[in-house]
Amino acid sequence: MTLYLIVGLPGAGKTTRAKELEVSESALRLTPDDWQRAIFCDDSPTRWRSSERVDHRERIEGKLVEVGMRAAQLGVDVVLDFGLWGRDERSALRSIAASLGIVAQVVYLPIDYAEQRRRVTSRYASEPGQFQMDDTELEGWHGVFQVPDEDELSGAPIPPVPPGHRTWSHWASTRWPSLPEL
Repeated sequence: MTLYLIVGLPGAGKTTRAKELEVSESALRLTPDDWQRAIFCDDSPTRWRSSERVDHRERIEGKLVEVGMRAAQLGVDVVLDFGLWGRDERSALRSIAASLGIVAQVVYLPIDYAEQRRRVTSRYASEPGQFQMDDTELEGWHGVFQVPDEDELSGAPIPPVPPGHRTWSHWASTRWPSLPEL
């Protein structure tokens, strides 16, 4: 089975690509934005940035990772449409997948700032209730996003776990508090 890790900034086309894979690969698509909007449907479009909602999102993501790994173990391809901005997040998921006999594939969708702003603005106009993002946030996110390198994209060996963690699974359960060590 394959675990597709959809990587990119807001507006890069992650959910569009995830939906394509969902159909072409008969995969289970797991998108935290969908869950967050459904659970917190009365929130304003900017409330998702509150510390409370950030904590909720991390917990939602952790449960989706757990469900996704289990589904893949049961024979279903899975698409994690999370963004996965950090190399450590991607390494942890690749490592967990490998330990469970699942192939992980990083799918990176690059986007430049001008196109990102255009797409995000268009999304607001066509899909009411979308998360609001201002120019300062969009610009700042380009600075913290860790672009996957050729090693990640080609499925090269996973780097060592960061200091202070026993395994990548331990790192992941710290990153996503609702995710048990797998």
